[in-house]
Amino acid sequence: MKKINKILLGCSLLLLITTVKATLLVEQFDDFWSQDVNDLKNYANTNTASTSAFWNIIDFTDDPAGFVGAIPGSNPWPSAASVGATGTSHPLNDTFFVKITGDFGVTTDDTYTFRTFNDDGVFLYIDGLLTINDPNQHPEQQFTGTQFLTTGNHSIELYFFENLGEASLEFSVADSSGQFTHLDASQFQTIEVPEPIILTLISISLIGFSRKKCNKMIN
Repeated sequence: MKKINKILLGCSLLLLITTVKATLLVEQFDDFWSQDVNDLKNYANTNTASTSAFWNIIDFTDDPAGFVGAIPGSNPWPSAASVGATGTSHPLNDTFFVKITGDFGVTTDDTYTFRTFNDDGVFLYIDGLLTINDPNQHPEQQFTGTQFLTTGNHSIELYFFENLGEASLEFSVADSSGQFTHLDASQFQTIEVPEPIILTLISISLIGFSRKKCNKMIN
């Protein structure tokens, strides 16, 4: 009986371990911008976002016809989308900044390249390390930065600022294969492990049951 209870406990915990697509919080702050990332951080920490939304694809523009990027298809910025505003001259598309935060997972130890196509500037932090540093106003340009990442979950903190003209940002990532994709791809899923983690790992290592076997036992 003890053995059966232990198996059932281990299976229950194993079935709770899931992977989900990376979901990032996009917070837009209207009527403020700065080329100093510390100004952007301070403003975000002391003010409520004008609009916010969760996305697993970071690909925004106010100019669908003119924005090139590298991956087809873009979305309107959250504030503009909330009122159906379009075009580079609309005030909601003209002066603002965006803070993007969240986690993503990698399934292989590797060197990963992060890429943005942006107009205007971008500051990208991966696990707290500044990976792309673009503090300038400019037409659309491509920027890249690399980090060696171990298997597991990692954090993103990205700041984008816009002041006049086109407002566009496409964010993608590639492993050493060089194939860039948005973070909604399966290889960048985050791993969710239930608490207590230690108990989960001990149970699984003792039992050695696969998810498939557990499903058969429970069903």
